[in-house]
Amino acid sequence: MGLLITGILLCATSWAVAWSRVPLYSEHAFFPLWLGYILVANGLTEWLYRDSLIRRMRFSFLLLFIISIPFWWFFEFINLTVKNWNYVFPRPISQINFAIQASIDFSTVVPAVLSASFLGFKILSARTRIRFPSFEIRRRWLSVSILIGVVSLCLLGLIPDLTFPLVWVAPTFIVEPFIYSLGYPSLLAQVKKGDWTHPVAIMAATFVTGIFWEMWNFYSLPKWVYTIPYIGFWKIFEMPFLGYFGYPFFGIIVYSFTVFMFSVLANGETARGLVPWSDSDQRVAASD
Repeated sequence: MGLLITGILLCATSWAVAWSRVPLYSEHAFFPLWLGYILVANGLTEWLYRDSLIRRMRFSFLLLFIISIPFWWFFEFINLTVKNWNYVFPRPISQINFAIQASIDFSTVVPAVLSASFLGFKILSARTRIRFPSFEIRRRWLSVSILIGVVSLCLLGLIPDLTFPLVWVAPTFIVEPFIYSLGYPSLLAQVKKGDWTHPVAIMAATFVTGIFWEMWNFYSLPKWVYTIPYIGFWKIFEMPFLGYFGYPFFGIIVYSFTVFMFSVLANGETARGLVPWSDSDQRVAASD
């Protein structure tokens, strides 16, 4: 209960500060607000199931904050081309200050998504497993997938006004086949066996997390606003209605990237703490 109560109090106070628009204070409310969200997600999981991502990962959980920084800066780099969002500040800010403050805020993205996804998986799997027929994954399919991902990233640079939705799917085409080929705990290994529970949980949890991102952003300052071609209508908060459908796919990217980073850094062992359905998950060999 300690995590849950602490998270609720941190969310409540930080939300009030963020929407107060009081100079200096509101500008630094993003990190504690999302730290509160992370604690609430883990606290709820502890309260309901006596389990949580923090419990599974222990001190390795802190690494999620570190890898989250370069992860989101990648999307900021992509946004230099697609120009789908930009930031509004209450006062002029130097590039150095922006880089430091933004990096601190970006550090919450991965732990927020994965903490909510872990909770979502526990809720979903406690009631049912989402199963479809199993199928074989051929190695040449993995190569084609990676090629599609690379071509998609190239198209973003060539015709960004038409291909901007690929921002939220292209990385998955590259990273998922890669970690599956290396035998790391990929989502492909699960859907190959016909178990879609974890992908569905990630997508649903990230969609919910996205709603909180947009809601808390709406009256905050600094904030982000969107300039999305063709679909920039029917806004819910600052996000166009159709834009919310990118969040489920973003969740898959978060999971795949994190598994890749932890597997590379720790030979796959630490990454297995991210796989909630098995503490003794074995390496999965890709099909020929």
